[in-house]
Amino acid sequence: MDRRRFLKVLGATGGGAAALSACGIGPEPTEHLIPYLVQPEEQVPGIPTWYATTCRECAAGCGLHAKVREGRVIKLEGNPESPLNQGRLCSRGQAALQGLYNPDRVTDPMARGADGRWQTLTWDEAIARLGAKVKEARGTGAVFVTGLETGSFGELVGSWMKEAGGRHLTYEPFAFEALREGNRIAFGTSAIPWYDFAGARYIVSFGADFMETWLSPVGYQNAFTRAHAFQGGRDSPPARFVHVGPRLSLTGMSADEWLAAAPGTEGILALAMAHVILNERLGPPPSRVPASRIPAADIARIRELVAPYAPEQIAAAVDVGAKAIRRVAREFAASQGGLAVAGGMAAQYPNGAGIVAAVNVLNYVAGQVGKTVRFGPNHSLEGAGSFSQMADLVAEMKAGKVAVLLVHGANPVYSLGGAFAQALGKVGYKVSFSPYLDETSAASDLVLPELHPLEQWNDSRPRAGVYALQQPVMQPVFPNPRHSGDVLLQVAGKQGTFKDYLRSRWAELHARFGRGQDFETFWTDALQHGGIYREAPAQAVRLGPDAGRLPQLAGAALAAGWRKSGRPVLTVFPSVALHDGRGANKPWLQELPDPVSKITWHAWVEVHPETAARWQLASGDVVLITSSHGSVRAPVWITPGVRPDVLAVPTGQGHNAYGRYARDRSFNAFELLANEPEAYGGRAFAVGVTVVKTADHRRLATLEGDAREQGRGVIEVLPLAKARGLRPGQHPFAEREVPAYSEQAVEEWAEAQRKKASLGNYAGEHPRWGMAIDLAKCTGCSACVTACYAENNLATVGEELVTRRRQMSWMRIERYYTGGEQGGGRPVGAVVTPMLCQQCGNAPCEPVCPVYAAYHTADGLNGQVYNRCVGTRYCSNNCPYKVRYFNWFNYAEPGGEWESWPDPLNMLLNPDVTVREKGVMEKCTFCVQRIRAAQNRARLEDRGVQDGEITPACAQACPSEAIVFGDLHDRSSRVAALARDPRGYHVLESRNTKPAITYLARVVQGEAPEA
Repeated sequence: MDRRRFLKVLGATGGGAAALSACGIGPEPTEHLIPYLVQPEEQVPGIPTWYATTCRECAAGCGLHAKVREGRVIKLEGNPESPLNQGRLCSRGQAALQGLYNPDRVTDPMARGADGRWQTLTWDEAIARLGAKVKEARGTGAVFVTGLETGSFGELVGSWMKEAGGRHLTYEPFAFEALREGNRIAFGTSAIPWYDFAGARYIVSFGADFMETWLSPVGYQNAFTRAHAFQGGRDSPPARFVHVGPRLSLTGMSADEWLAAAPGTEGILALAMAHVILNERLGPPPSRVPASRIPAADIARIRELVAPYAPEQIAAAVDVGAKAIRRVAREFAASQGGLAVAGGMAAQYPNGAGIVAAVNVLNYVAGQVGKTVRFGPNHSLEGAGSFSQMADLVAEMKAGKVAVLLVHGANPVYSLGGAFAQALGKVGYKVSFSPYLDETSAASDLVLPELHPLEQWNDSRPRAGVYALQQPVMQPVFPNPRHSGDVLLQVAGKQGTFKDYLRSRWAELHARFGRGQDFETFWTDALQHGGIYREAPAQAVRLGPDAGRLPQLAGAALAAGWRKSGRPVLTVFPSVALHDGRGANKPWLQELPDPVSKITWHAWVEVHPETAARWQLASGDVVLITSSHGSVRAPVWITPGVRPDVLAVPTGQGHNAYGRYARDRSFNAFELLANEPEAYGGRAFAVGVTVVKTADHRRLATLEGDAREQGRGVIEVLPLAKARGLRPGQHPFAEREVPAYSEQAVEEWAEAQRKKASLGNYAGEHPRWGMAIDLAKCTGCSACVTACYAENNLATVGEELVTRRRQMSWMRIERYYTGGEQGGGRPVGAVVTPMLCQQCGNAPCEPVCPVYAAYHTADGLNGQVYNRCVGTRYCSNNCPYKVRYFNWFNYAEPGGEWESWPDPLNMLLNPDVTVREKGVMEKCTFCVQRIRAAQNRARLEDRGVQDGEITPACAQACPSEAIVFGDLHDRSSRVAALARDPRGYHVLESRNTKPAITYLARVVQGEAPEA
């Protein structure tokens, strides 16, 4: 048979698959090869195309760059031009891909039949039903509930409902109601200002978890790092950070000091600090001119308000010493750049608005309003709705006053619990616009599949002056979903699409910012850059008329009531990864270890060791937690990072719908919360509970090792004074590997070995790729971990295998507690470090591999040849860092028990990286595919690789810019300079592995803690 005949038989007709199957090689699915003769515009095979868009995983509105290969988006990065995230991206933003390719998406319109079963409809049928029901409901109650929409779609919904005779409500489970009301009480405006963390010299967080879910976590984490991280040679010392709250959160772990105040007393502490500043005249002098400093009349009012809050008078209630309060207040004022922020748990107590107002007063008396607290470039959250509005809606639904309820971008059945679900039964007709069959969709009568944000046109205005555009970065994964804006326009009988509507709204921006450009040029330019970014003018504020209510709102009575009850206080906090539950259908986020607990795939309750000993609990014991509103069963995780009288549980789990990754996992923490709003319009996320130990126990699906570092030198810590005294050439952590008298002999022997190895591809000069990780910047947020999953096709293995410690993550964040020893001692804190393959120059993994699958590349990487590996696991046994991972199962097998990428989730796989099979060892190689691509590009352009041209996925995502990559042999590179930094050290240096990763010691203000 000649070649032409062979290809004809075994070619693109599928006959090849049949022939191979007959030979016993199959069976394989029949696939048709389509020639790439007419390729799409702007698509070149093997070359990525980048599109700018906007992340919609939370309200922050970070800018995105979407990497598209052959028509499918495979990676998301931050947009460097966006002032919100400046090119960085969190784990939730990275995981948006798994929402796009989610195998449980709704693909067609569905209606519930008379027998209760779902029936598939055509779009014409669905739109006809929707139009008829809305028309019937005119004047009898039609309500459209959406998530926060700050752009054109929100405007369309508002106008559409007005024409339909209904109303539009916005619902977010965490809507910052207390923050808005607290600002109104203090300053007469409900606007939420922009906080200048980068310019702050002393930061006090009253529960505001600004690195997790508070306002704009990526941008604020980046700014915080610039202020707080140590930089050698900088004249001014780094900013000091004090965290106030009953729980040591991810944000609190970066603090120099944790003040574990009693729950609900944060506002009292803030007023006590203001009392010290005023009484000791530490703030700016008052002025009679309102535009200059602080008006004298305001100072007089505040002095009267804070008079009862001397530190000695409130110390017992707050459970923080008076001396500590006075010291922090004096340091805060003396810094001349203090920033106090309130939010998170502190804004979710029944007195949350009072706490926020008290913190505002503290900023005001310190002279920081207008400096580190800037009204003008405000966050666009004033239209975020409130819990009280939803409570009113539930009452109307119960009374039968709502004929049609439409829901888009929200899941109130899950987060509002049984009260909303029961009331929903009395609504005449329920419509859900959703890409997924979540709890609200499952309870609806009509489900209209919405496009994913990466498939649709939209815009948002996350902050004053920022107009973010959102464009489809690829064709829809499924052909039938439609943009909800197109549906609304069609029901209304309007011509055109939502893209036309969006362009008409942007014509108004063109008139303001066009600067002589025609509209098409203006529009294209905005698309290319991801939007329009302008500076918003500053707004002056002063003390509002309602500030006199502060003594009644501060919270002394609340804290006293909790203590008198004798019951522990349960705080419900938003999960870093799953947030309010919207991330639970993404396996990357489910398998991402919580930065604090290191638990995956299920929820837990945090219990202090003293409390656990009193209740005779061990980690993994299941307890029944009961509030006056509901009860849940939760496994215990014992931690020193919570007060003895406080329990803490995360939100996000406990779904009974929402797809295979979210359904029937653990418990729903929202079920413990009240259904009645607080006075400020929000929901209280703290409640008194009773706890009963059950007979059940489970193994936690955790990746935590030892909770203490035990002095092994994994994380080194320097006090600030010592770090500032270091000079070039000093290395306080260096370990002498051999006696001084033998160093020359060892060096000569090593040089002789290098010469012997300089053969073939190893001859000549080569780079040595290395990395520097600054622990003074790393916060443990884990954005790097998810970026590694996305870039390198890492399998998610599920709860059962994680429980058996068979996870596949190439990178882990190790967290060690410090202080908190029994019998007194140092306060509790925590330190973190990323741990990945160290690319050892003297690698223990390489000589033990019997088939040479583990080998050393010419440019210093510890390579792994997958098709040579036979799975002896000798390399993993010999690795002191434990950063090699074995494929126990075939995670890529379609339909297999442990399948990690069910169709169409496999569309997110990076074509530049091999998908590994069962029995293969795998590990980090510094994103070698990016290294080789940059080298090939430089070779084609006849030049060398430039410093900074190669950025691994972990370094590119890191919001703190803690990771630097480059060539250690290039003495002028950033990584080489950091490798020579006096703070630099190598983990387990005494093993003589010669790692390519240099860690820079964490710097703390005060004594260095011992882990």
